[in-house]
Amino acid sequence: MSKTITLKALKKGELFKRKLDSKTVFIREHFNRKDSFGPASICCSDAEDINREVFLNPNTTVFLDFNY
Repeated sequence: MSKTITLKALKKGELFKRKLDSKTVFIREHFNRKDSFGPASICCSDAEDINREVFLNPNTTVFLDFNY
């Protein structure tokens, strides 16, 4: 059974999925503070493709404890 948690509660370097049935696994990276360019976000890298990054809201719910 998968565990849900908010993205801001994860430590840097932990693996997670954005959806329960997703094939893509992400790695939590650094935090970006709110500034004049945009809201606060957390950078997340694809575990399979290091050139792919997404910037997610820190309050986004993610899934842990999955089979990788």
